[in-house]
Amino acid sequence: MVLPMDATTANILRTINNDFYRSQAASFSVTRQAPWPGWERCLATVQDIWTVTGAAPAPALSVLDLACGNLRFEDYLSRALPAAELTCYAVDNCPDFLVAPDVPARDASRKLLINSRSLDVLDLLARGQSLNDHLTGVPLCDLSISFGFLHHVPGAACREQVLSNLLQQTRPGGYVVVSLWQFMKDPARREKALVTHAQALKDLAATGLTPSALDADDYLLGWKDLPGVYRYCHYFSEAEIDQLVASVAARATVIARFTADGRTGDLNTYLILRAQ
Repeated sequence: MVLPMDATTANILRTINNDFYRSQAASFSVTRQAPWPGWERCLATVQDIWTVTGAAPAPALSVLDLACGNLRFEDYLSRALPAAELTCYAVDNCPDFLVAPDVPARDASRKLLINSRSLDVLDLLARGQSLNDHLTGVPLCDLSISFGFLHHVPGAACREQVLSNLLQQTRPGGYVVVSLWQFMKDPARREKALVTHAQALKDLAATGLTPSALDADDYLLGWKDLPGVYRYCHYFSEAEIDQLVASVAARATVIARFTADGRTGDLNTYLILRAQ
C-alpha cells in the first residue's frame, strides 16, 4: 500500500512549483519549443487511432493534454497528423503559458481546435476531488497525455491518482501516454541537483519544509542558476515505475515502456497504456 505524503509537506511543494511557474513562465517557455524525440515513437505506437485507409475520411481525434504548458505538443501533433481533425483539451495551472510570446505559432488552416482551461489538479486531489469532475464538456478522449508533469506531483499515492484520472477520461481502446523524468541518470545533472537541493533546503527552511518530510528521490532543483528560484521534482526509480503501472493494471494494458530524450537518450521513461 502506498501511503500519501503528509498534507502540509505536499502543500508546501505545490506552492513552490506554482510560484516557480508564475515567475518563470516566459523563461521556461523559451526552452520548451522543440518536440521531444520520444514523441515520434509514441505516435508510431498508437497510430491505429488515426490510421486512414483507402477513401475513408480523415479521422476526428480528441486529445486531453494535462499540464499542456505552451501547447508545443498540440503544435507537433497537428503537423504530424495533417489530415486529422484534432480537438485538443489543454489543461494547465499556469495560464501565462497560453499567452506567452513564445507559444508555437499555429497556421489557422490546420485542422486544430484547442479548448484550454486553467485547473490546479493537485489542489483538486488534495481536497478529495478528481480532475474528471472539473472537465465539464470534455468527452472520453482517444488519447490522453501528460508530459513533464508527474515529476512535479508530490507523493506516490497522488501520482497514482493522476494516472487513474487520465485513464478515467480516456475511452476504452484509447491510449494514455505519460513521461517520467529520470534526471539523476545524468551524472552532471545529478551532481548539480544534490548541491542545489542542499542549498534549497536552507533557503526554504522558513516555509516549514524539512528534509525528513520529503519522500525518497524528492529534490529541489534550480533554474538557470537564479538565486532563490527552485522547483520541486521527483526522480522515478524503475521500481516506482513498476508500482505506478501496477496501480492501474486492472484498468489498462501496458503497450510500451521505453526511454528517450536528453543528451543520453534516456532521461525520460515513457509509459503507453491502453484503456480497457
